Amino acid sequence: MYKIKEYEDKYNKNVNDFVISILVDEYGFEQFREGIKKLNNRDYITNRGKIWIAIDDNDNVVGTIAVRKHNDKEAELNKFYVRKDYRGKGLSKELYGKVMETIKEVNCNRIFLGTYDKLNTAVNFYLRRGFTQIDEVEEKEGARYFELYI
Repeated sequence: MYKIKEYEDKYNKNVNDFVISILVDEYGFEQFREGIKKLNNRDYITNRGKIWIAIDDNDNVVGTIAVRKHNDKEAELNKFYVRKDYRGKGLSKELYGKVMETIKEVNCNRIFLGTYDKLNTAVNFYLRRGFTQIDEVEEKEGARYFELYI
């Protein structure tokens, strides 16, 4: 079982360790390890955004998602990860639902994100929800960028 809640500062290290466990340890993006360790996840909140975490019965982080407004009408989806043993059980859909509720509440009409080819399950998740691929925002090997108009 799990529950989804808004981020609290006491989870900062746990969230960073969780993201490392997926992005670095599971998918091999070693170049991001040190940067992730230093992240302050409160930045999502202080920069016109929100972050949610899913925790299990033992208070372990099993999922994350964040959204940050870039301007009055656009927001960026970030930090969308689910632990392997929780995938395919509806947690991704619930986390994504939190972001979409927030986007609608703040009257954004476009959401965008970047991901990597290696994260093919994520790419398929976005495509099934109507996101379309857009031109590269930054030149990063294997990176793909998507947008959705609401």
